[in-house]
Amino acid sequence: MGEAGRRVADLERQFEQLRTYRDQYVSNSGETRGATDAVKLQNYRSFVDRLSEALRQQSTKLDHARAEYEKRRLQWSEKRIEAESLGRVIERFRKEEQHAADQREQREGDDAAMRISIAHAKADNH
Repeated sequence: MGEAGRRVADLERQFEQLRTYRDQYVSNSGETRGATDAVKLQNYRSFVDRLSEALRQQSTKLDHARAEYEKRRLQWSEKRIEAESLGRVIERFRKEEQHAADQREQREGDDAAMRISIAHAKADNH
């Protein structure tokens, strides 16, 4: 999940850099265009179109990376819930085993006390 998160952050940063570059280029070119010839205008429009297309492609990559991140986040969340559930089951079994061992120990102690009591009673009767 960490890798997917870093990928999203990298793509977001690249997208913002590209958008900032395009916006600055358009802003700066608009101020200096004044009297340009048709070829320069054509080149300008072509370059801005390529920048816009690059932004669309970057946006698509970013959308895919975000979807992958979300998918991994959900998988991680499901695994975490599963692990927590398994941990609770293990803890319940451990407590049940301890309870059974405690009962067994109590029973053995009670049996031993009863044998001793019976032995003393028999000894007192003879």
